[in-house]
Amino acid sequence: MAKQKDNKDSGNDGSWFLEAVGAVPPAPTPSETVAALESENTVTDLRPVSPSRDDAISLSAFDGGTGTSTSTFAPPTQPERDPLDLAETPDPVHPSVPSLTADDTELSSVLRTRRPFRWPAIFFAIFVVAVGALTAIWLPAALRQEAAVSRQAYADASLDLRQHLPTAQSALDLITNLTLDPGQLSSAVPTISQLDSFAHDLSVVATDPTPAQLPLFPIEEVTALAELRDTAQIQAAQGSDVARQLGHAYVYRTTIPSLLATGELPTNADVQTINSLSVALASTLVSDSTALADLPTTEATADLNAAAFAAVERYATWQDEYLAALTEGNADGASVLIDELDEIRDGLSADLVEAMGTVRVEIDQRIVELATNLESFLERLTRA
Repeated sequence: MAKQKDNKDSGNDGSWFLEAVGAVPPAPTPSETVAALESENTVTDLRPVSPSRDDAISLSAFDGGTGTSTSTFAPPTQPERDPLDLAETPDPVHPSVPSLTADDTELSSVLRTRRPFRWPAIFFAIFVVAVGALTAIWLPAALRQEAAVSRQAYADASLDLRQHLPTAQSALDLITNLTLDPGQLSSAVPTISQLDSFAHDLSVVATDPTPAQLPLFPIEEVTALAELRDTAQIQAAQGSDVARQLGHAYVYRTTIPSLLATGELPTNADVQTINSLSVALASTLVSDSTALADLPTTEATADLNAAAFAAVERYATWQDEYLAALTEGNADGASVLIDELDEIRDGLSADLVEAMGTVRVEIDQRIVELATNLESFLERLTRA
């Protein structure tokens, strides 16, 4: 019997004998192995299943030979599962679709159907509406109140001016009374000053700014205030004009009688007397020239003003002629010059009477006109 050659490459380890006698199941053929793999790939449940402790996988130890193994290639058996577990376990391939009618309480606050109120925005809107309502109610009332205060200020100042006009008329009578000495006219000065002060007060309140007018909803009281303010300014200007004219009349009334006030003049005099007269007459000329420079120019006193300047101008040359006559001892010439100076004074007095008559009529008419206007203005101011 020939000796069989040991072929290590064939992997002959005696397993064929065990398979032949049925000790071990035969190894799967390549076609059976491929079929087993395909069946495993088509299993519906793809989840990895942990083997049960009761399921035993038989693995034989590796015998050390190349290409041989005592392992059994029996496919792993699927453990039996409880029907209840199958009902509760979702299908991994066809997962269950959640219900579309989900409870709002299970959703995020952003996805809930009922949105919470934005209280800060609501409070801000309420605040804006409240402010607008208060402004619409309060602002017109405040403007009306401010207009009423301005009207009252016009009325107070106008009433003060109106009540002082009779006193101003008395001062006019005093100034134009030529029977009184200039020194007796001093009581007219405070009256004139007070009249001018009342007129100035009315002018001040009439120049104060009026309340602002609403652009879309004009207020009648504020609109009417503009016309009242203009009228008050006119009345204040008229009062100031009356006070100014009274002042001018007072200046002429006290200045003209004091011009050319030389006193008694001699027709004969010694050298010492002539020197004294020279100084006195020169001083008088300076005083008269200064007084004329302060005379105001008005229509009622225009002729009187011209006559006064002409008289003082003649007085400057008259002094030289008079002193020369005294130095020469020319009594007749000195007497003629004294008579001429008296005539100049009489002429100024006549011009003063005429001018004061005109002044009295004009100023009295202005006072009456101002009183009428103020009464009408006060009636408008106090009208509801």
